[in-house]
Amino acid sequence: MIDLLTIGDIKLDTFITLPHASVECTLEQQGCKLCLDYGAKIEVTSSLSQIAGSAPNVAIGVAKAKKKTSILSVMGHDVTHQVALHFLKLHKVDTSLITTLPGKQSSFSAVLNFQGESTQLVVHSAVDVKLPAKLPATKWIHLGELGRGYDKLFRELLALSKTKNIRLSFNPGQLQIEERKKVLLDLINASEILFVNLAEARLLVDPTASSAGLPAGDLKSVMTKLYMMGADDVVITDGLNGAYANDGKTIIHAPLFPGKRVEATGAGDAFVSGYLSALLLGHTIHTALAWGSVNAASVVGHIGPTAGLLTPEEITRKLSLKPSYRVRSISS
Repeated sequence: MIDLLTIGDIKLDTFITLPHASVECTLEQQGCKLCLDYGAKIEVTSSLSQIAGSAPNVAIGVAKAKKKTSILSVMGHDVTHQVALHFLKLHKVDTSLITTLPGKQSSFSAVLNFQGESTQLVVHSAVDVKLPAKLPATKWIHLGELGRGYDKLFRELLALSKTKNIRLSFNPGQLQIEERKKVLLDLINASEILFVNLAEARLLVDPTASSAGLPAGDLKSVMTKLYMMGADDVVITDGLNGAYANDGKTIIHAPLFPGKRVEATGAGDAFVSGYLSALLLGHTIHTALAWGSVNAASVVGHIGPTAGLLTPEEITRKLSLKPSYRVRSISS
């Protein structure tokens, strides 16, 4: 029995730390742009390549809780695939459901790190991910980012949710949210947990919304509308403002857990893996929010999405050192 099967892209991320750049924003601090000298040869202070993607990040994070995890993904038959298999096995993640397509290139991205914030240039290879004819028994399925061609998989997961006792965790990618197809909305309705950030939450409830931040009074409205889309629990991450969960009865808030910010890639996935690890170990939503927040704070203190992932023992130790940190119900 697998505790968690993650589904999504596996890619090779190259992290580039920029010593010099500029950030230009509007007066409202919205729509900020990272600016570099056009046509220039720019020296950087460091670079690092690492296997990444929501599926491997979350699987590795939950494996830290000594839970059995596996990944369903399709990659190109290339060097990235070989590196991924080695990296995942090293982190005790099952790779038997990762397949390759000859002639295809695996997904990749360049991550520009400037002053602790990441700007990603991403290439998602269009591949047809399918559920295997004999899906291994699993307690949870977590569905992360995918490129084009996701429709059939979404329909397969919908059918599976009606026939199997599998708990579904869903973190839709930007592409799926922007296209907002009916199959996306149906899968949200079938999910036990929906994970999104605040900008994604706004777009889901109002496709005409901008990515600007919400006034504080609007958060409850957005969470209520998201919950009405059918997921049993809705979790929204909101950067420096922390994270929120709504189970239909109470809105719970976890403030940002303090820590050093080096590079932000993988913070959302670290939050998800901390959250799911807590649930798999029988903890409450309050504890899950706290674990997710601590895990995310640890990951942004490192370059890359997995170097800072914590075990449950490390998470609880960090919480014990911050007795003033509290997760609270803020509305009912």
